[in-house]
Amino acid sequence: MNTTRNLIAIIGIFSFLFGGCSKKPAPTPQTTAQAQSARPLAAPPEVTSESEEGFHDLIFYIQDFKRLPDGSQSIRGSGTYKGRQLGLEVVLGPTWKAGSLGKDVPLVTYQGVITYRSIGTDSDTFVQVLDELYGTKLSPKAMSREVRFTGISLGGDPRDLQSGPVKIKLFFESDKQDEYAELFTNIQLADHRLEVHEKDPDYRLAVIKALQPH
Repeated sequence: MNTTRNLIAIIGIFSFLFGGCSKKPAPTPQTTAQAQSARPLAAPPEVTSESEEGFHDLIFYIQDFKRLPDGSQSIRGSGTYKGRQLGLEVVLGPTWKAGSLGKDVPLVTYQGVITYRSIGTDSDTFVQVLDELYGTKLSPKAMSREVRFTGISLGGDPRDLQSGPVKIKLFFESDKQDEYAELFTNIQLADHRLEVHEKDPDYRLAVIKALQPH
């Protein structure tokens, strides 16, 4: 692991969570009521139906949620894009360390591990569609079996997804500087919403590289 990147992601939390050179700032912390205002999903959506202009933010329908024997929480999401079926599994690790940004900042953060796991053909299509939307032209043939990210929450409690909406910033760390990436994952279990939000177009190439087999 690149120790410099690790220090930036973990110790330099202010810069990464609330500013820096990003073209799309981290979401402002919201109350549970505000976070729940997004429209509930009744079926797998067109994944790009709620994308912001200039960014590609994907939305999936949560088909299944379960706690695994080790205490991890597993979410299976699905969606469509121009008639193609997309899907993936997102697993939140069992251990999340609570932290604070300082005595004058009321937000409680949690740090842990999030894993994107392939569920087969639907996940291969997910990466291929993302490559198409991003315009990265890497033409991935498949999604990696699993991809691990460091996650830091921006709202909610990732230790218990049933307690309310959760917003998490993901960091993909690599020994190669050009393969470092960031993105957001938002989960609203009650509304069946799993969102994969872009952080910055500059990370597009690194995101696709991270998701495809190495």
